[in-house]
Amino acid sequence: MFGHILSFAKDVERRNPQGLIEVVRLLLRPLQSELLASAVMNGIHEARGEIGSVGFFMPGGPSDMQYCGKDPRLEPENFRVHLNRDPVLPCPWHRGRYVDALSLIGSGKSRGRWEEDRTNHVIVLWLPWGIPFVTGGNHSIASGILGGEGILRPTEVYDMSRLLAEVHCDGKFFRSTSDNRVLDEVRDGRIAALFEIGRMIRSNGLIPMQERGD
Repeated sequence: MFGHILSFAKDVERRNPQGLIEVVRLLLRPLQSELLASAVMNGIHEARGEIGSVGFFMPGGPSDMQYCGKDPRLEPENFRVHLNRDPVLPCPWHRGRYVDALSLIGSGKSRGRWEEDRTNHVIVLWLPWGIPFVTGGNHSIASGILGGEGILRPTEVYDMSRLLAEVHCDGKFFRSTSDNRVLDEVRDGRIAALFEIGRMIRSNGLIPMQERGD
């Protein structure tokens, strides 16, 4: 799986590097769907917990967050997350709240069109991939995704270039680039390939979800 995905991504890169952003969306769509459906397909209090961002790539290795950095040029106000297309990862976990969100929020429903709520909606955006992790407002954000409407500004934007510089993945293991030491095993070939695609996105100078002025 790992090799097939990277081969596809390289074909896209050769034709138009901008298409790598869609490859990221493609790879994360199954996970997004799994998270959206968890509270529906499982019993009360058995839904998948908030995915967070720590350990996303290496759940059994060192914390991914130890490699994160904040670039002052990457201000959250300069980014926009579109719920109808971007690979937002919410974890709606409370069935009652989920029922309310899907029943009441959105065009044609009692609370009207979906709107950003800066007091409730919390999104941490990881670059260079453009992965929006939801850490607040899971149920209403899920309703926006499923209703195909809504635009959010991330709360924080992290540049994970150091992670890509210090770690590489060979399809079986995540390894330290300095000494080839194994940091963690690969559990999901899609996520492993996604990791290396981030290197391709970065080398092409792409910044997903950044609003560009005229």
